[in-house]
Amino acid sequence: MSKSCWTVPVLLFFSPAAAPQELVTDRPDQTESAVVVPKQSFQVEMGLGTGGGDGEDVLEVPGSLVRYGLSKRFEVRLAWPGWIRNEAEGEEVSGLGDPELGVKVSLHSGPDLALLAHVSFPWGDDEVGAEDPLPSLRLSGAHDLSPRVGFGWNAGVAASSALTAGGRARVLSRWMYTASLGFDLSEAWGTYVEVFGDFPASDPEPAAHSFDAGVTYLVHPRLQLDLAAGVGLDEDAPDWFAGVGVSFRVPR
Repeated sequence: MSKSCWTVPVLLFFSPAAAPQELVTDRPDQTESAVVVPKQSFQVEMGLGTGGGDGEDVLEVPGSLVRYGLSKRFEVRLAWPGWIRNEAEGEEVSGLGDPELGVKVSLHSGPDLALLAHVSFPWGDDEVGAEDPLPSLRLSGAHDLSPRVGFGWNAGVAASSALTAGGRARVLSRWMYTASLGFDLSEAWGTYVEVFGDFPASDPEPAAHSFDAGVTYLVHPRLQLDLAAGVGLDEDAPDWFAGVGVSFRVPR
């Protein structure tokens, strides 16, 4: 593409004509924010994630989330894990993961409170996708503890797919939680620490809990880079996991 063809999109993205609303992302932590994107704006959040434990290694790229603000209190969301490679005990499977459609509804401001609902569709490759649509529902909250410290949390329930002894797919559910402390180190740099996990509802598998931490760097009011890593806190969680990503908003 010629240099002149880039002029319009570059000026649009970096135009200082109007001060943009603060860029609040749902990555790199596991805690979904309680803030919706501005009306008529697209926000894209994507990255690479990897992890392992108990002889298993997983890679997902490019894990993506596209958010669009329909109103001041409502956004629609399309998530996709991208290409997934899972290697366990010397055997490897790979393929495209299942897409997920969702909404976020702002319920209250100051402190912020939002409701998120999603459902994944079994349209990915059989090797890495689920057999059935899998819904999830979570409540998200955010509280300012000081001008530079914030606390965010999620609580909800998510469906998972498992095979019965006869080889048939069965949809089960698990309770989930997250709790994250975020710190503004400067106007550009931020960091967080977080615990998260899930435990049985109809799914009989043991509870799993993890800890992670990360940093974000605001390159531009509409562009953010991130880096995160974590460890499992018990034998049923991954031993380790890490990710790197980028988030940006296309102004209306």
